Amino acid sequence: MDLSSEYYWLKSIVVWAIFLMAFITYAILLNLCFFLKMDKAWYEKSSFWYGPLKDMLSSLPLLGLLGTITGLLDTFFRMSVEKSFAIQEIISGGIAEALFTTELGLVTVIPGLLMLNYLQRKKTKWEIKLANEIVN
Repeated sequence: MDLSSEYYWLKSIVVWAIFLMAFITYAILLNLCFFLKMDKAWYEKSSFWYGPLKDMLSSLPLLGLLGTITGLLDTFFRMSVEKSFAIQEIISGGIAEALFTTELGLVTVIPGLLMLNYLQRKKTKWEIKLANEIVN
């Protein structure tokens, strides 16, 4: 197997879009969950970013699905253009290429959802702590 066939997935713009969206999302999530001190500024930042983070995470599997569709369309196009007997190679390679983006979208969203739930629990704890301080 040559180098170009090992890294075929790097040619897909959808793969790069998934990587970019995941990088931005995880940078924000890691910062909010683990690096910033829990204070009023943290609470305001996490409240501000909670909705956009949900949207960004939701886009990852959808981008994976988009990659699957574009990969399958590319496979069908190659099948119509190539008039050879290597149709099985075209189909199996195209399907593998297409399904990779779906897998990548799902693999990148699952840990993010867990981190988002962790962030929500931290926000709730902070709200309870603040309410107790106000009452006392």
